[in-house]
Amino acid sequence: MSSMATQAADERLGEFMPPEDPSLPIRALRGLGRFFARKTAGAVALVIAFIILVLGIIGPWIAPYGPDDVFEVVNPNYDVNADPTDPANEDKLNQIIGQWRLNPNPTWDHPLGVDHGNRDLLTRVLHGARRSMLLGFGAAAIATIFGAFLGVGSGYFGGVVDLISQRLVDAFIAFPPLLFLLLLLQTGEATLPRTIIALSFLNIFGVSRVVRSATLAVRNDVFVEAARVMGAQPPRIIFRHVFPNVFAPIIIIFSTTIGGAILAESTLAFLGLAPPGPSWGAMVNNGRQFFGTEPILVAVGGGALTLTVLAFNIFGDALRDVLDPRLRGA
Repeated sequence: MSSMATQAADERLGEFMPPEDPSLPIRALRGLGRFFARKTAGAVALVIAFIILVLGIIGPWIAPYGPDDVFEVVNPNYDVNADPTDPANEDKLNQIIGQWRLNPNPTWDHPLGVDHGNRDLLTRVLHGARRSMLLGFGAAAIATIFGAFLGVGSGYFGGVVDLISQRLVDAFIAFPPLLFLLLLLQTGEATLPRTIIALSFLNIFGVSRVVRSATLAVRNDVFVEAARVMGAQPPRIIFRHVFPNVFAPIIIIFSTTIGGAILAESTLAFLGLAPPGPSWGAMVNNGRQFFGTEPILVAVGGGALTLTVLAFNIFGDALRDVLDPRLRGA
């Protein structure tokens, strides 16, 4: 009898108790579902960006050919009985003519066609996706981390620290970005790590300005003042109270910086100043001289570049609308 009374009391008590907090994966799935429901364009951009990221990871393994494989063409004038001493028969004695163009249009063997060097465009697009994702995420991560620390330190401490750091930031931002990027790369050989460092250094100062503005809005809030009154030291206040409250703009600036870094690397590749290897910008540069007759050479590389940058930018805008409390009802 007592057990039944205890069970009934537990049931009545459960009516007044708050529901259990769901686990982190469940909360993440619910948040993702709300994002897809509220921001359709941002959700589509997220799916496209995720697919491109996956292709960048597995692209070289699923590519049908090597990135520099050249497909040769059989000489239709080849004549095995031609006189080898006759200079006029030189072409007839070459069975393979590598410099002849294959059919540039898509075929079963080459779904996106071939470029001017008879290299498979689908293979080069997949290899270029890995390069773009590595440069974009690497440069954005480094720029966001260092820019966030610079912005939070400048905005929290203020005074002389803020004055000196912001004047340096103004000086670097005022310098033409492309010229500054070229100077950084010309100090040594253009390699992939050097390009990532150069692109990240170019974006650090823009990130710091955004994070500094968010820090200025947080540093005088009540909870920060309460932490100071209780004797908390600046490092503890920054990491326990300031950083969590400026994390949303940090995530947003990270997502938008990825597209900018990819676009900057493609600009360098278009100018012939990027590290060697398949690149979407180089594909556009190589195909521009044939644009009038074979526009697919430019459309493939330019289309991949445009779609990637557009997807990351739209996703970043949608993420800003979701994470910024002032824009949630807009």
